[in-house]
Amino acid sequence: MLAQIRRLYQLPEDAADGYTAADIAAAEARLGIRLPDALAAYYRALGKNDQVNRSHNQLLPPDQVSFTDDRYLVFYEENQVVAYWGIKESDLQADNPPVYGNYYPDGTEWYLDATTADNFLLLMAIYNGTMGGLTYNANSFDTVSPELADYIMANWEEVKDITLQSQRIFTDQFEEVISVSVDQQGNWAGIFIGTQDNKRFERLLSRLEIDWDYISTEDE
Repeated sequence: MLAQIRRLYQLPEDAADGYTAADIAAAEARLGIRLPDALAAYYRALGKNDQVNRSHNQLLPPDQVSFTDDRYLVFYEENQVVAYWGIKESDLQADNPPVYGNYYPDGTEWYLDATTADNFLLLMAIYNGTMGGLTYNANSFDTVSPELADYIMANWEEVKDITLQSQRIFTDQFEEVISVSVDQQGNWAGIFIGTQDNKRFERLLSRLEIDWDYISTEDE
């Protein structure tokens, strides 16, 4: 997961983008728990990188991670704070536990969004990237034609481990990503693309015949 995110964002292996062991230990002491290995490792490696973690939805800093009343450890929130994601207290002893989403303010219903923390963090890094974290990005909220959907499925690899019922992710070796929103009828109701490579971006735009609502290179 870390290698895939670094490849997508063109981050060097030795980039100092993480929180310290002391930051994590302080959070664990405050909460009275030990963070799962996968989450703690992510905080240490990339937790401070705002492009990856805070360009749209937001990874909470360790000192802001907290329990809900129904004992989910919340560590990620939607950009308008109308949804948030957490780990069940009973799952915290697992090295790489599942992540659940809560989509209603003050709601008590949680939905499984990722089978592992690694999968969830990769999904959010991609989603954030297509929403502005990656230098080159574009989006359209129009319905994607079945012909174009078939073309994407034939020419890009689907990252099935992080696919949700409402979101599907496609990539070319994590040099570029395509994220599509899926409605309740199974239609592709929006498309988002992103990359750090200008040539790849121009090629994506030429291959995907879409009336884009936003193209980052037109916003410079």
